[in-house]
Amino acid sequence: MPRIAKPPQANLPRIRKELHAYLERMGLTPTAFATARGVNQSTIQRFLAARTKNVTPKLKPLLEHAEIDVNMCIDDVATAGRDNVRIRQALDKVWDGRESTAEILATLIESVGPVIVQANHRSAP
Repeated sequence: MPRIAKPPQANLPRIRKELHAYLERMGLTPTAFATARGVNQSTIQRFLAARTKNVTPKLKPLLEHAEIDVNMCIDDVATAGRDNVRIRQALDKVWDGRESTAEILATLIESVGPVIVQANHRSAP
């Protein structure tokens, strides 16, 4: 059965970099880390060599053990939200520069997040 072409996760370069840093900090080779965690060494080697397009179910617990966040961060996307003109325009209209207003805006964004995610999943092909 042919593989379905799909783009790589936008956060993979950051995750790979953090995993490399973790292994170096702990003085571990990828093979030693995989062996210690009970995973085939090729799982980590393929990931570090950028031969995987996503965080696989076998890789996720290893990253969690290394305390590496696998969730998307704003800096993971090439067109980061902080550089998005439309988002900046919206913030310019409502943010008065106060920390209290920033907290309110952050709470509002977080509260509508699930609705946005759900809407994006419905519209995906």
